[in-house]
Amino acid sequence: MTAATIRKYVMLRGKMETLEKFATKDKWILTDKFAQEEATDYPENCISVYYAVDLEQKQIVDKYFIANWNPKYKETFKQVSVAWLEEYFAVEENDLKQLDNPEDNIITPGGEIFTLLDTEGQGLGVVAMLHHGDFTELGKMGVRKQYNGKGLSHPLMNEAISWARNHKRKYPRVDIYTAAHLGPAVNLYKKYGFEVVPVGGYNKFARVDLAMRLTF
Repeated sequence: MTAATIRKYVMLRGKMETLEKFATKDKWILTDKFAQEEATDYPENCISVYYAVDLEQKQIVDKYFIANWNPKYKETFKQVSVAWLEEYFAVEENDLKQLDNPEDNIITPGGEIFTLLDTEGQGLGVVAMLHHGDFTELGKMGVRKQYNGKGLSHPLMNEAISWARNHKRKYPRVDIYTAAHLGPAVNLYKKYGFEVVPVGGYNKFARVDLAMRLTF
């Protein structure tokens, strides 16, 4: 994606708004030096920029990038996912298949992996979209623990859902398989329109006891 086609968003207390729309009422953002990127500022495979703003001070306080899959982000994908799994559950064999060989098990079959990066190029978070024929699954979403509380799950959710909604395959839905006791995560999914559905015969991961679905 060229610099001219990079998507730009403003993060507003957990909500996303395009930079263009935000600038119609808050023109100051267009002159903020933090919004002036050069092509060389974007990390490899960058598709979007997210600006965290202080509305009272009228300034950009942080900036993040979303990149789609590139092998250089493979280590971030595994590190973030393993850290999250070890904190709440355990790393299972099927996790390692995805984390050790994401190209073969996620990308090549038709899925995508998004990486959230800071301005120094450090990977802060990840989310994977898995292709399942007539629908897609959102999985392996996480943010490094030291960055919790900054609302960084929202850019990841925004990109994942946009990918599914606008895909040429015309996916009718996105499924999530999770655990009911993960309250903050479940609430996040509900905020984006996911509804609880029967788990059915799902048995890929032992930790799963809740299924959720977003229908387009």
